[in-house]
Amino acid sequence: MDDILFRALAERVAGYLDGVDRLATAQPSQVGHELRRLSGAWRSLLGQHAPAGRKRRCSGCQSPRGSPAMCAVWRVAGVWFVRA
Repeated sequence: MDDILFRALAERVAGYLDGVDRLATAQPSQVGHELRRLSGAWRSLLGQHAPAGRKRRCSGCQSPRGSPAMCAVWRVAGVWFVRA
């Protein structure tokens, strides 16, 4: 995946998750706790699938063919967390 496009996607997704964290502070304690857990889980999962290496492939999906395409985890995050 192109480095510039990935950074733009990552910034948008991080911004969304930051918004969820801010929203969590205004919720009752149990709801806020669960929102923070979900946000933290997504951050961890996305970190495991961050592009790495010389060819910038997903470090979690290292396909045998070495496709440079964006992995499924980042595609799902982009669809759900990045709004037009």
